[in-house]
Amino acid sequence: MNIVFAGTPPFASRHLEILLNHDFHISCVLTQPDRVSGRGKKFEPSPVKKLAINKGLDLFQPNSLREKDLLKKIQNLKPDLMLVVAYGLLIPKEMLEIPKIGCINVHGSLLPRWRGASPMEYSILHGDSKTGISYMKMTEGLDEGPVYEMHDCIIMPTEKLSDIEKKLIGLSETNLISFLRKIENDEIKCQEQDHGKATFAPKITKKELQIDWENIDSSGLVKKVNALSEKYGIHTFLGNKRIKIYEVSEVNTILATSPGEIEIQNDELIVGCKDGTKVRINKMQMEGKNQVNSREFLSAYIKLIEAFKYFSYKSE
Repeated sequence: MNIVFAGTPPFASRHLEILLNHDFHISCVLTQPDRVSGRGKKFEPSPVKKLAINKGLDLFQPNSLREKDLLKKIQNLKPDLMLVVAYGLLIPKEMLEIPKIGCINVHGSLLPRWRGASPMEYSILHGDSKTGISYMKMTEGLDEGPVYEMHDCIIMPTEKLSDIEKKLIGLSETNLISFLRKIENDEIKCQEQDHGKATFAPKITKKELQIDWENIDSSGLVKKVNALSEKYGIHTFLGNKRIKIYEVSEVNTILATSPGEIEIQNDELIVGCKDGTKVRINKMQMEGKNQVNSREFLSAYIKLIEAFKYFSYKSE
């Protein structure tokens, strides 16, 4: 089967690896243009681009899939299928109509729950007990197409975004190739989603990466950190110093603390949240420094903590 692959982040590159380990012909790869990344503000290629170059695959990085030259090139490849995994650009009707079988999206949720750009993040943020992967026939609507197959997995309360990504990749390692064989042999049909049950997972915003201590309880903060800290960086402020938070856990206590108020207990950093709840900060990072545990942070910045006594939503 002749496949055009479209994807960008590590989650997508792992799916491309699955295809390359079998006898499918990858006629070309589409990925987003290089983006500025890191402290050095250098342009970095996507993980999919790195893999495509390493494997000698034809590669395109368009700003839009409506470009006429690109559409013509894809048409000339005569693909049977386009497989789209976390690509990051909308697939226009002109492109959807090119592959013989159609365009299939590997989506990181159990559709119609969490349509959109951030399904794995939202499944953690909302405390879902399970998630999964959906193989969906793409239409012009955002993740609205009929679904061929879904495979699920459990979400444990302590799991982070990277843990869920690994689980979903594992589901595709087990199921993607057999699914594509069924598609190739016309042995599977798709079913329409229940659009009335759709929920949405839009792109994560910068505002969501700040900790508003007065408006989030300990349970919500644990979910927020688990969902967003690794990929995006959750942060708070101590005075005018930005501090990234990487790991927190709930503290059971009957003694209330004001939101953002810092307590030091047995060399541990305890912080008040909404409704008198508290969290223990286990891993954190002062701006420009390395990630440390709470004991190391206290040793380095005890005078700063004593001076301000509170973490805040904005720089003071």
